[in-house]
Amino acid sequence: MTGNGVSAGPVPGLKNEKNRIREEMLKARLSVPEDVKCGADVIMTKKLLSLASFRYAGTILFYYPIKGEPDITGAVSAALAAGKRVAFPKCCPDGAGMIYRFVTSLDELSPAMYGIPEPPEENECYVPSPFLNDICIVPAVCFDRHGYRIGYGKGYYDRFLAGFGGTSVGFTLDCLLKDAVPRGRYDRAVDMIITEKGAVVPK
Repeated sequence: MTGNGVSAGPVPGLKNEKNRIREEMLKARLSVPEDVKCGADVIMTKKLLSLASFRYAGTILFYYPIKGEPDITGAVSAALAAGKRVAFPKCCPDGAGMIYRFVTSLDELSPAMYGIPEPPEENECYVPSPFLNDICIVPAVCFDRHGYRIGYGKGYYDRFLAGFGGTSVGFTLDCLLKDAVPRGRYDRAVDMIITEKGAVVPK
C-alpha cells in the first residue's frame, strides 16, 4: 500500500539538483530510438497485465504519455474488457491538485492543461478509498530503486498519492532507473517499478 513514501527532511540545494537530473534524464529519454522505446512499451504493458494486483484491482488509474514517457495505454482496452473501471488524471486550475475521471474509451480524452489529453469535466470523478484494491500507474522523468521519482516539479502525483490507498506502480525505461534521486519531505515513493527488464520492489 502507498504510505511508505514520506521522505525524511529537506536536502540542501534540492530544487537545483532535481532540475539538473530532470534535464539530464529528459535528454536521455528522448534520445532512445523509437523502435527500442516501442518494444519496451509493449513489454511493460504485458508486465502490467500479468500483475496479481492488476487482476484483483477494480479501478486502474492510467496516465497519458508525454515527452517520451512509457506508453501503456494499450492496456486500457484489456482493463475495460476485464470489467475494470479506467480513469485518467485531470489537473485542477492554479496548481490546486489533480483528480481522476472515469472514461470508457481513449476517444473521450482531449487536450487540456499543458496540452495533455484529459477526460471531460462532466465525467464521474474517482474517489480514493483505503479499502479498494485499485492501481495508480505513475509516470516520471526517472525513478530510483527506493521508489522515489523525479517528475516535472509540480507535485501533482505526490499530493494525490498522499491520499491514495491502493497500489502505486511506476513505469520507466531501465536506463532511467537510478540508484538514488534527491528527495524532500513531501515526496512519495511508489510501491513497485516496472521496466522492460522486470519489476523492482523498492528497498
